[in-house]
Amino acid sequence: MIVSVEISVYPLTENYKPTVKSFIRKISENSALKIKVNGISTQVFGELSEVMPTLEKAIQSCFETQKASVVIKFLGTDLSEYKYKG
Repeated sequence: MIVSVEISVYPLTENYKPTVKSFIRKISENSALKIKVNGISTQVFGELSEVMPTLEKAIQSCFETQKASVVIKFLGTDLSEYKYKG
C-alpha cells in the first residue's frame, strides 16, 4: 500500500537546524521513497512497508541525540503528484 506522510520535527533547542537536517538525511537514505522538503514539513511517499522502518530509524536517531517532538500525519494514498489548484 502506497502512503503519503507529512513529518515535522521540532527539536527542543535554539540550534534546531542540524537536528532537522540530520533527520531528513536519515530518511533520504532509503532510495525507494520519494521525499519533498519545504519550510514547514517533510513529505514522504512510498510503500508503507518501506516508510515505517525508515521513520523508526530516523526517529530513534533523533531521540538519541536531541530532545524533540516529531509530528507525523499519514494518508493511505499517493499524493506525490498532487497539484494544488487554488
